[in-house]
Amino acid sequence: MKKLFAAVVAACALFAGCHQSNVSEITLSGTGVKTQTFGSIQEALDAIGEKEGKFTIRLPQGTYEEALYYKGPADITLSGCTTAKYGEDVKIAVANTGDILLLSKYTTGQKARCVFEFEGTGNLTLENLAVHNTFVRGSVKGSNTQAETIGFDSTGTLAAYNCSFKSTQDTLRMTGKSWFYNCYVEGDTDFIWMEYSGKVALFEECEIVSIFDAKHTDPTSYIGAPRMDKGNAAAKGLVIYNSSISSQEGEKTFLARTPWNSGYYNQVAYINDTIASGKVEAGLWKGSPLTASGIPQTIIGWKIDRATADAIGVKLDGRKDILTEEAVSKEFSGRDAILNRYYDLATLKYKKDIESYWDVKKLASSHGWKVSKDSSKSLLPGEEKASRTTYTFSDTKQNKDITLEGFNVEGDKLVGFEGSKITFPVKGKSVVFVTGCLAGNGTIKSSNQGEAFFDFNTGSATKYAEKAYVVYEGASTITITASSKTTIAKIAVESDKVVEFIPMTSIAISSEDNAEMVYGRKGLQFSAKITPPRPTNADYEWSVSDPSVATIDSTGYLLAADVKEDKDIIVKVTAKDEKAVSAEFKLKVSKPDPNAVGLSWLNSLDASNTLAGTSDNEELAKANTAIPSPGTWKYNGSKVNAEFAKGGITYTGYSGTITGKDTLYVDFPITALDNLEITSIDAAFGNHGTSNVAVIFQGIIGSKKTELATDTSRAARSVKKTYDLEKPYSIKKGETANIRVVLYGLDGNGECAIAAGKAPTVATITISGKRK
Repeated sequence: MKKLFAAVVAACALFAGCHQSNVSEITLSGTGVKTQTFGSIQEALDAIGEKEGKFTIRLPQGTYEEALYYKGPADITLSGCTTAKYGEDVKIAVANTGDILLLSKYTTGQKARCVFEFEGTGNLTLENLAVHNTFVRGSVKGSNTQAETIGFDSTGTLAAYNCSFKSTQDTLRMTGKSWFYNCYVEGDTDFIWMEYSGKVALFEECEIVSIFDAKHTDPTSYIGAPRMDKGNAAAKGLVIYNSSISSQEGEKTFLARTPWNSGYYNQVAYINDTIASGKVEAGLWKGSPLTASGIPQTIIGWKIDRATADAIGVKLDGRKDILTEEAVSKEFSGRDAILNRYYDLATLKYKKDIESYWDVKKLASSHGWKVSKDSSKSLLPGEEKASRTTYTFSDTKQNKDITLEGFNVEGDKLVGFEGSKITFPVKGKSVVFVTGCLAGNGTIKSSNQGEAFFDFNTGSATKYAEKAYVVYEGASTITITASSKTTIAKIAVESDKVVEFIPMTSIAISSEDNAEMVYGRKGLQFSAKITPPRPTNADYEWSVSDPSVATIDSTGYLLAADVKEDKDIIVKVTAKDEKAVSAEFKLKVSKPDPNAVGLSWLNSLDASNTLAGTSDNEELAKANTAIPSPGTWKYNGSKVNAEFAKGGITYTGYSGTITGKDTLYVDFPITALDNLEITSIDAAFGNHGTSNVAVIFQGIIGSKKTELATDTSRAARSVKKTYDLEKPYSIKKGETANIRVVLYGLDGNGECAIAAGKAPTVATITISGKRK
């Protein structure tokens, strides 16, 4: 794409980073590169490619109709030679969305719909320029109105100074750490949001405007919709600080919402902001945040300080979202504290981020930015200056202190099997972080305190799970023991001299639907409630008094045996710390009904990979291997959690949209070994993003298709429901029927497409029937 025009303006030399001799052309300079000129911004980005180092692309005044992409390790600055506030005379502007997908090298619409998609490990700095996504709602056929300016997917940092970002929906999307200073941001739906891998996005001395879009059927705006991984380190999330917030006439504006109902935390803070009277809804937030059990909303959740509450006119009485003055002075008093402190859920306190500390003072100085003085601190008086040791495994010779028994290096990871061990030293009180991926589970134990469990079943080599283990007794060694094939990507040990042991004081058991009886060959889910909700070691172990009558797994799922007579057993749960508090539950296991059958699929990681089904009464029916619709289906651990399902498969890697009711489905084949009636279907299913998915259940024998049940509630996002069939579905002895689960798009206006990047998921399915 070509630049439309570029005007030479000598005055632009007054702005940081501009040089009067080169203002008529796009130039690239940097590490090992002589100054070069290019006809487009993308050509300059391509010239950087996989080079490491610092590079600057300088842009003369003009409008550039380009959709940009970079992936690599470079530290890149895009610098506009502007004479205007917010860089409005150096403009990168193009219309893009999930239905246009200008960045065609992507198969997911989320990354292909941006004006500038930035990936890899590099850092991006934007100064004195504007990035506008000019997409107009309804201008193309389709349902995807999300249209980012920046899609930042790098593991590095993003900084912006004197910039403008304009779109309607999803204006800015970020990961990692971001800092926007003296910038303008506008949009009308979730227009500042973060990926689950996002840590903190600070908007300081910015102008945030909720715009009225006359083409939007619902003139309701949500400024923030950030999500955060449910890990051990809760950074500050989206923080709008010392900024002005306004809303255009006709727009109903909320400070934040969550479009998700599980799987993440929501972190938002408004600090010392100016908000004109009547410009934000009195309720401030739409819905409720996804918070952490036992943690105040002012630590993880939606929050404002008293100054912002006063500006809006909010009464403080009884509110859970008002920060104390002490919390503001320590944690939200400036950019260093906001960007470089996080709340550690393992030790229940704020800490300095020593692993990914970002020196923004140095960054601003190197670019000549004029920023206000910051007196905040990332390390508060009296806090320990912690040390951190990190073990990675591309070369084990660098890790002389680690002893491996059964674990071997594969690429940059350790892979072990049942009984394999890793032993390494610790010095006194500390926190051990073990990061894994793909699959695996086992235990972590110090030399002189209770063990903890880990579970790394992510199903992907690029998606990670972390387990924190607090060493509160001053141990000298840690041992990690695998219970199955396990992949470990990283181990870190961070000192913490003042960590304290918080024991589990009580534990209570409950069963699904409060059931006190289960039939043989059937399953029953148990859960435990612990007190306090955040002990130092929150792990516990399930057991049964007679394993010949029933077994129970690590998640509390009990499977009753094919008993010949009724049996009473005790289900027990025991804490894994030294106090070992426990609780018991008396359960009756009754003889199975010989005329009933339950058939299940996608009820474990293995079942998600093999697609094999299981039957609890193979004299009545057989569960055959599931058959997904054409396309790429694979296990996606981030879409499946214990509350939702045991396993599942996600439709992924598709470009464009999914349309129709015959495109996206999974067949679950049942062979009747006697005349059979299907009576109910327990289904777990969902998608990522806006709730615009409906479900149809069909029975198919030969060419005959029968509708069994439908769900048009559009709440198909990580849900688990039971559908009792109004009319039983008959399968004759010897016949094989496919029970088809269909996902299709449905919004408030009727049937629509499922947009790219929505990750439709079909998870654990159980089909119940009886002898006819």
